[in-house]
Amino acid sequence: MMTRFDRNLRLGYGFSIAILLVVSLVSYITLLGLLHSNRAVVHSDQVIEKLEKVLSVMKDAETGQRGFLLTGHASYLEPYNGAYREALKLTDTLINVTADDDRQHANVYGIRRLLGQRFDILQRLVEKKQRGEQIATADLDTGKAAMDELRRTIARAEADEHLVLNEGNASLGRYTVLVPGFIILAALVGVGIGLYSYRNITADFREKERLRADIETREQETGALNEELTAANEEITAANEELTSINEELVKAREELATTNESLERRVEERTKALQESDEETQALNEELSATNEELVATNEELAENDRRLRELIDELRQADERSAKLVAIVESSDDAIIGKNLEGIVTSWNRGAQQIFGYTEAEMTGQSILKLIPEDLQHEEPIILQQLRNGQKIDHYETIRRTAEGKLINVSLTISPIHNKEGHVTGVSKIARDITEQKQNEERKNDFIGMASHELKTPLTSLTALVQVLQKKLQNSTDPFIPQALGKVNLQTKKMSSLITGFLNISRLESGRLEVVKQPFDLAELINEELDEIKLTVNSHTFTFKPATPITVAADRDKISSVVSNLLSNAIKYSPRGKLVNVSCTLQAGEVQVSVTDEGMGIRAQDLPRIFDRYYRSDSEHIRHISGFGVGLYLSAEIIRRHDGRIWVESEKGKGSTFYFTLPV
Repeated sequence: MMTRFDRNLRLGYGFSIAILLVVSLVSYITLLGLLHSNRAVVHSDQVIEKLEKVLSVMKDAETGQRGFLLTGHASYLEPYNGAYREALKLTDTLINVTADDDRQHANVYGIRRLLGQRFDILQRLVEKKQRGEQIATADLDTGKAAMDELRRTIARAEADEHLVLNEGNASLGRYTVLVPGFIILAALVGVGIGLYSYRNITADFREKERLRADIETREQETGALNEELTAANEEITAANEELTSINEELVKAREELATTNESLERRVEERTKALQESDEETQALNEELSATNEELVATNEELAENDRRLRELIDELRQADERSAKLVAIVESSDDAIIGKNLEGIVTSWNRGAQQIFGYTEAEMTGQSILKLIPEDLQHEEPIILQQLRNGQKIDHYETIRRTAEGKLINVSLTISPIHNKEGHVTGVSKIARDITEQKQNEERKNDFIGMASHELKTPLTSLTALVQVLQKKLQNSTDPFIPQALGKVNLQTKKMSSLITGFLNISRLESGRLEVVKQPFDLAELINEELDEIKLTVNSHTFTFKPATPITVAADRDKISSVVSNLLSNAIKYSPRGKLVNVSCTLQAGEVQVSVTDEGMGIRAQDLPRIFDRYYRSDSEHIRHISGFGVGLYLSAEIIRRHDGRIWVESEKGKGSTFYFTLPV
């Protein structure tokens, strides 16, 4: 049991350690607060410095632009050139460092928007000066108003940051005022507790000495009492010996009674066993009778179940005969060739459609090898097809060439299915062949026409483009502003028409096997940047983001991959009239480079996703009927990526935008 002395000693040490821990904790919290306040001050200084730098860049750009407007010397534009990119870089840095402050985040995005507006106004005035046009007062007023709004927004952001800085200084002040007093108070409390513990321990020590003297006196008294108890124990031992002899006599009497009881129990067990044997014989007879009755009942139930199964089997046979009759009628009336054969390629059934397509009668083909219909140069296909069917695989719409009885080669589309027995083993093959010769000829005629028409259109379109560019150069200083705008729109439309014709020509070359892929190493990230720079010249309605980690070199056809990236960016703009952000990424993953283009557009319906890369496919959705297009861009892009041994796919949800991906081997 803990003495009061030990308890007071432990309490004194415990309170002292607790005070020390509290003081240490408060000191640690104070240090964290000081570090946090210091980081807040550094953060605020950084934000204010970047804001001042943005304003300084804008002032330099505006000064250079004014010098150019007054003198016409291009040397004044040196501060102006590159100012927009530097300002955007500064705002990107501000966006990152203010990510934890929603209010400052909104201010920075406002500054970024005003920067774009102000630089658009500066650019228009510079272009007017370069064209020799008069600079109106309204243009200068508009620029001044935009600059004033930018200054106010930057001043508001600085004021908000100063407010955050003042809050950090106030928090630091509170720590410096409260913590020293708390530490002094804790020290005084610790000293008081130490003095109090010392006084209690001294008193306990004196009490302990007094108790030790009392204990020695009582030990002497206890020794005399122990001697008296020893004499009493000896008397009790003699009495116990007498009781032991009495107990031995009682044990002997108990053993004699136990022997008598065992004799009686044996007699009772013998009588009980005789009665049980009689009962067991009776029970065995009853069980035999019950088993016989159960066998009779089971036999009756089995007979009833067999009768029910027999009736069901008769019904199934009748239904099977009806289905067989219907199937025979369908097979015989079909215009497609429906052929049955075994796993060795021997024909086992031949319908009227097969006779019409191939010219052989059923008697001529039954029992013959299917190789009779296959040209010699294509007979290697049959073992491959049979192996797939033995594995239980189905072949859908396999296009190939077959030979008729007259020796004519025709194009056919094959759908081949394995035939299984009741155990699930493949025992035969069912083949449906459709003559698609005329369809193939129509496709060839259409491709020839598209190639010829595209080629004939490209020559006058090239001349028209050159003529428009010459007119733009000659009339760029025209006093009528409509003429440059109209020529610009004509040039843009001719570029779109040229891109469309190039797409049709590529499809024609692809279908005829003349689309060449010339692979050379190049930087894919650089190519994407070039496409983005080109598209930004004509598109002001969307914001593009692309942040490649490192240069990524691939071996591919640069022009073909450029057309794929251009098509995906154009679609992202075309099909997202409301969304403003288009995000492009280029990353290395498991030995291949993956490029993705994400928009915030209208998205793609789930039923359209499997066919989105089909040739000439266009969704019938009401939302895109007003958007121009022929459904060739994605088809051509998919074929180009596949010829580079890459993959292309899309992930989309209706109303939430789309992400198109493609990969290329590194």
